[in-house]
Amino acid sequence: MTRSQSSTRLNRALERFRKLYGDGDVTVLRAPARINILGEHVDYVSYLPTASLPFGSAEHEMLMLFREGCDGAVRGASMNEPFEPFEISMMDESFSGEPWETQIFSRPAPAPHWSNYVKGAVFFARWKHGPAVDRGVSFLIDSTIPADSGASSSSALVVLAGAAIRLANGIAYRPDELAGKSSQAEWYTGMRGGALDHTAICLARRAHAVHISYSNQEVNLVPIPGDRYRWITFFSHPAAKGGEVMLEYNERAAVSRLLIPAVLDDLRRHSIWFGEDWDDAVSKMAGDVATSCDELESLLGEIPESITLDEFARQFPAAFRECESAFPALVAAGRERPLKLHDRSLHHLGEIARMAAAIELLRGTGGDRAMRALGELLNDSHESLRSLYEVCTPEVDALVEAIRRDPQVYGARLMGGGFGGNVLALTTTVNAPALAARVQKEFYAPRGRDARSEGSVMVSTPGDGLSILSA
Repeated sequence: MTRSQSSTRLNRALERFRKLYGDGDVTVLRAPARINILGEHVDYVSYLPTASLPFGSAEHEMLMLFREGCDGAVRGASMNEPFEPFEISMMDESFSGEPWETQIFSRPAPAPHWSNYVKGAVFFARWKHGPAVDRGVSFLIDSTIPADSGASSSSALVVLAGAAIRLANGIAYRPDELAGKSSQAEWYTGMRGGALDHTAICLARRAHAVHISYSNQEVNLVPIPGDRYRWITFFSHPAAKGGEVMLEYNERAAVSRLLIPAVLDDLRRHSIWFGEDWDDAVSKMAGDVATSCDELESLLGEIPESITLDEFARQFPAAFRECESAFPALVAAGRERPLKLHDRSLHHLGEIARMAAAIELLRGTGGDRAMRALGELLNDSHESLRSLYEVCTPEVDALVEAIRRDPQVYGARLMGGGFGGNVLALTTTVNAPALAARVQKEFYAPRGRDARSEGSVMVSTPGDGLSILSA
C-alpha cells in the first residue's frame, strides 16, 4: 500500500469515526500483520527450549481509532461491515484477586464474536489494575489483515484494545509487557495459545525479524534481506476459531503444555539414565543443536504414540486435574479419543532444528544461496505441520502445490494456527507479481474467486510494530 493510499484510507476512517462518535480528538494506533517465518505451534511448549522467528508487515496493518470516555463503556465498530458495532460495560464481569487463569479457565468460552477479543483485553486490564481502569473508549477498526487468515488479526485486536484502554486511563506500559499481558487476555476467548503473535506485533522493527526464545523469554532482532526478496501470504479459507477448530487448537496446547511433560517426568522418576541423558542433550543445544536434536529424538521414542484422557487421568491424576481446569471443553468433549504425543513432539523438535538453521543462515554471509536454503526450511516445516501436527486441510495443500509450481518460489508453508488461513511463500521481488498472477490462474480462478478483490494476497516486507500515528 502506497503512502497516499494509506492516507486516503485513514481519512475515510476518520470521517466514519466522527459520524459514529462526534467531533473531538482522536488517537490512532497501528498494529502490523504478523508474518511468521518459522517456529510454528511451539510458543506454548513447556518441555523444550523452543523459539519462533516472526516479523511485522510494513504493508498490512490494523488501525484502531479511539477516544477515551468517562462512562466506563467500551463502544466498538469496524470499517468491515460484517463486524457489527457493539457496546459493553467494564462492569459487565467482575473478577476477584485470584490469578487470571484460575478465573478464566473455570468459565465456559463465550459464544464466538469479534467483541470477545476486546473484552479479554479490557477485563484483563480491569483485573490487573482495578479501580485505576474506570474510563472506557469508543473505537473504530480499519484493517487490511484478513480475518481468520493466520496473520493474527485477532491478536492485533487484543493488543490494540489493551493499549487503548491503558492510554485512556493513563497507565504506562512497555511493549514487551503488553505482549505478555495480551497473550493472557486472549485466553478469555477460550483459546489457550502462547505469546508469539503478540510479541511480534509489539516488538517488530523495520528490516528485522523478531527472534523469540520462549524458555528464557529473550527477544533479539535478526536482520532480513529486504530489497531482493518478498514474503507473500496467500489466503486459503477461513480458519474459524470456534467449535471443533478451537478444540483442535486446544488439544495440541494441552498435549504440549501438560500431557507430554507429565509423561517425561514419569520417565525421569523411573529411570535415572533417562533424566541424565535428557538434561545432557538439552544442555548441548547452546552449542550443537543438530547433535542435541538427534539425541532428543531418540529419547522421545520412549513416550507413547498416543494416550486417551481416561488413561491420562488414571496414570497422572494431578496433571489431569490441571488439564481439566485449563481445558474444560476439551475434557468435556470426550475422554476416550486418543491424543497423539509422539508425532506432536517430533514437530516441536523439528521446528527447533529448523529455527537454529534459519538463524545461522540469516546471520551469515547471506545471498541467494542462503535464501534458497531458508526456503527449503519452509518446505520442511510445512511437511511437519501437515503430517506430524495435522493442522492442514486439502485446500491448504492444494494452494501450497500451486505456489511451489513456480520455479522462482524458494519455499512455502502453512502459516498460523492451521485448519485454513494463510500460506507463506518466499520469492524474489521481481517474481512477486508473476507469482500472484500464477496462483490466481491456477488456484483462485478455478474456485470462482478473485484474490485481488478479496484482498487474499499480501506482499510484505519487515516493518515496525505497535505504534501511535498522528491523526
